[in-house]
Amino acid sequence: MSPAPALPESLPLQHHLAKRVRGTQSSAMKALGALIANRNLLSLGGGTPHPSLFPMSHATFTLPKLETLNGDVGEWQQGIASTELVHLKKTGPGTEDDEGGILDLNDILQYGLSNGYPALVKQLEELNVLLHGKATSDSSIYVTLGNTDGVAKAFQLLVEPDVDTVLTEEFSFASSLNTARAKGAKLYPVKVDGDGLVPEDLEKILATWDEAAQGRKPHILYTIPCGQNPTGSIMPPERYDAIYRICQEHDVIILEDDPYFPQLPLAPKQATDDDPDAVAKVFNDYAGVKSFLSRDVDGRVIRIDTFSKVFGPGVRLGWITANSVFIERLTRTVETTTQVPNGLSQAVLASYLSDKHWGIGGFIRWMWGVRLEYQEKRDYLLDRLAYYVPEDLVSTVPCGGGMFQWLKVNVTAHPRYKRLPVATASESAIRLGLDTVGDEPSIPPGLEVKQNDDAAYTSNTGELIDELWNYLIEQGGVVLLPAKVFSVNKPGVDQSDDLNFFRATFAGDLDNIDKALAAFGKAIQVSISEALEESKS
Repeated sequence: MSPAPALPESLPLQHHLAKRVRGTQSSAMKALGALIANRNLLSLGGGTPHPSLFPMSHATFTLPKLETLNGDVGEWQQGIASTELVHLKKTGPGTEDDEGGILDLNDILQYGLSNGYPALVKQLEELNVLLHGKATSDSSIYVTLGNTDGVAKAFQLLVEPDVDTVLTEEFSFASSLNTARAKGAKLYPVKVDGDGLVPEDLEKILATWDEAAQGRKPHILYTIPCGQNPTGSIMPPERYDAIYRICQEHDVIILEDDPYFPQLPLAPKQATDDDPDAVAKVFNDYAGVKSFLSRDVDGRVIRIDTFSKVFGPGVRLGWITANSVFIERLTRTVETTTQVPNGLSQAVLASYLSDKHWGIGGFIRWMWGVRLEYQEKRDYLLDRLAYYVPEDLVSTVPCGGGMFQWLKVNVTAHPRYKRLPVATASESAIRLGLDTVGDEPSIPPGLEVKQNDDAAYTSNTGELIDELWNYLIEQGGVVLLPAKVFSVNKPGVDQSDDLNFFRATFAGDLDNIDKALAAFGKAIQVSISEALEESKS
């Protein structure tokens, strides 16, 4: 057998680190702990509590057995799946729990390493290789306290407060946007369409950036390429390739946030064994999505994963994958903030991923089942939407991933809708009194991407959507999130006519989805009817 090809090391990318991060000192106490562990030294230097005083000696939880790759989680939901117990307990030094646990509660309840419990880190490294491959030799992992924590730490790592501008989709996850702002970042939108972020617009922004007028050229791209939140789009392979090439050319770090998942076709009947490589191959072939991380030969991708959507948000665990320099700096900054990920949560996840239980292959099968479940919920939402809401009022295209559907409201049907070119203040004031309904272009379902930035115009779309949102709550008793929650504003550019969207989730019960869409459909039709009556009076 020929030896595996040598992987490249990451490029020297330290210049992307924020100044305060470059100056962070390592924790003497953490260094002492690592020294004692590695060299088996006696110590009187630490302040760790004695394990005999931990008031927990045993913890047990039940997990479903996974024996096939058919993507069916129905038996677990119905409470009829075959299960097994996992026991975590205090064991003596160097002993193994013969009841199925793989971790010692003495270790779990004690201070741990800042980058995560070694057993879990090793499992996540294996999972990464199976799902993404390994493109650089120094790729490393840090265990986070969930997705938002991972996003926040990535911004802290790279953003120079009040200096750096972060590029992101023109509609993006509100919490991540607020996290970036909290770290002192300015935000700048990149156009999106039905296939996600538009490479040509990214190239134009970077190639024409004027540092004298706009400040330092962006070196960070935050993107949700798979199951984009809120639009639900998935980038096709050629867009991944184009965006990575552009970021190489302009020396941009890619923050690849992937808390969601692609909607998959029906599961195949093969690969029913537990071999992780075989399971991962089938999974990847059918998912049809290859990450930025799988393409990363420079070390310029920081990938952010989480267990929240496929296991449970309450465990507050996820992981960051990046080059070794970034992970070392990240770990050093964490030593002065969150210190250590939750030990019990890490133990639970490590037990699930252990070969004694699910193993990595079993976890991939579980992810498959969860994704198929959400696909069925998405299809149900689309069916009920078509039943309750006229397409001439609200249109959509099926989301490619995640758990959200992006609904486009035809505001031109509203009798008070006005749209006019942006002109001088006096001309705009005059034109606001003119009826421009019928002059608007035909816009297909999905996201509009203006092809001509010179043809600037404004409208009262935001005002009408605000009215409708309040009407839905007060009269319809139903809540959806309006587009302005997710909008990233471009300085000096009017984007009001792009706010005619709502984000709807299909993560809930089918009965709730049905009732909510019935209320939505009724309320939006009544609100338009009432506005028409008012316009006649």
